[in-house]
Amino acid sequence: MMNERIRQLYEQAHIERRQEYFSSVVDPTIKSVSVTRHFNLDLFAELIVRECGQYLNSPEFIGRSDLDWAMVLNEHFGVEE
Repeated sequence: MMNERIRQLYEQAHIERRQEYFSSVVDPTIKSVSVTRHFNLDLFAELIVRECGQYLNSPEFIGRSDLDWAMVLNEHFGVEE
């Protein structure tokens, strides 16, 4: 199950596209707007990698070599084995 931070990163990885177009043949001044959201997998991966780097560079971890880094990240992201 994803934790809240993964959900936030997932939402940030969506790109919104707006397109305006004329929607009336009778009255060409009437415009409509179409808004679509697309998930960008590359951006999602980049956001996760950045989050890992920022998290592991926090003061509580700097200079520590005694930790299981995979466990630290799994715990941070709420990954259960």
